[in-house]
Amino acid sequence: MTKEQIQEFTLRTSQANHSGLILILTEMVKIYAEDAVKMHKAYDKEAFGKYMELARRSCNELMSAINPGDEQGKKVLRVLRHIYGCLTLSVIKGEPVRIEESMEMLDKLNVCFEHLHSLDTEGPVMKNTHKVYAGLTYGRGTLNESLGSNDYSNRGFRV
Repeated sequence: MTKEQIQEFTLRTSQANHSGLILILTEMVKIYAEDAVKMHKAYDKEAFGKYMELARRSCNELMSAINPGDEQGKKVLRVLRHIYGCLTLSVIKGEPVRIEESMEMLDKLNVCFEHLHSLDTEGPVMKNTHKVYAGLTYGRGTLNESLGSNDYSNRGFRV
């Protein structure tokens, strides 16, 4: 994952609601798994293990974000457990085990998550964060991100 992707995920996470966080985690699992496969093809076993472990952790976070109380949640968790098992087996064996198949399953789940996200009207999960607006600056096509306000009085802990 590149620094730009990390910054983008950080920004999106600060502004996302619950269903948005699920989408972010899904994308992170996919990116880490793809990076791991690239490292395996480049014969870099150490980087492969690192990225597979990051994909596993992201998948674990994704599973914890799903509600196991209803029938649909249980079905989604079964699929995610299968993906997690493939990622774990890949870490143990030191080579990609059914990663392509797992990522296809994750893509199918992602379509459902995107639809649910479009229906979700809940506010952001993180409170006391600034709104971020992006717009073109007077520079040569550069993008400048600025905070909505500089009022820091409502942020942090109060003693």
